[in-house]
Amino acid sequence: SSGINAEYGGIIATANFLDYGCRREVFSLLDDFTDKKVEKDSESQDVDDEIAKEIAELKAEKKRFQIVDTTLNNMMFIAVFDDTIEVCQLVHNILSNLREKKERKTRFLQRIIPVSNTCYASVEDIKKTALEMIKDTFYNKTPKTFGIIFKSRNNSSVSRDEVIKIVATVATDGDTYSEFNKVNLDNPEYAIIINIVKTITFMGVVKDFKLLCRYNVDELTKNYAASIKPQNEAAD
Repeated sequence: SSGINAEYGGIIATANFLDYGCRREVFSLLDDFTDKKVEKDSESQDVDDEIAKEIAELKAEKKRFQIVDTTLNNMMFIAVFDDTIEVCQLVHNILSNLREKKERKTRFLQRIIPVSNTCYASVEDIKKTALEMIKDTFYNKTPKTFGIIFKSRNNSSVSRDEVIKIVATVATDGDTYSEFNKVNLDNPEYAIIINIVKTITFMGVVKDFKLLCRYNVDELTKNYAASIKPQNEAAD
């Protein structure tokens, strides 16, 4: 598919090199961690019904994740069309599992960043979307820390300082929750990640940003034993 827009969430993946290798690795991880086991209703179920059900499930699987062309080298966006998938939690689960099991399953994938909300790259849209994204987590009296991670590619319409100031204001609701929501750039409990690509802003809130090496899969797993399947090696 071609053309990014502000209609869906998903996952940003960056590659060290070889986009096709990165793409294969991302989809392999997604398949591993979103495997939906099919429960058989009963042994007496009609065979034709069972086959039809499996075909429908295969078609649905293909539609869950779709590559969207960013036209940028070494960066891809995978749109997620399954409402049951919470992308920030999914990516956290993937990275936490790799860290826990000390597994290296990738060679070309560098960073994997979840995107829960998207909007056009304007200050007003970013402010509105940030509010929608964080209010449930941030607008309470539970002490927490946060940091804002900003990156812009091929865009000059909004500045880094402008966006960070706006989102920080939203995170504290002006001064209403500033006593409870404190900035911590070194090791925040929540990292608000903002990526602007051309005219689109991709946003997400993640946990364990420092622990999981800033969601850099390559850095996180560089000292782990490889668990890449031999046939994948041969295909390179």
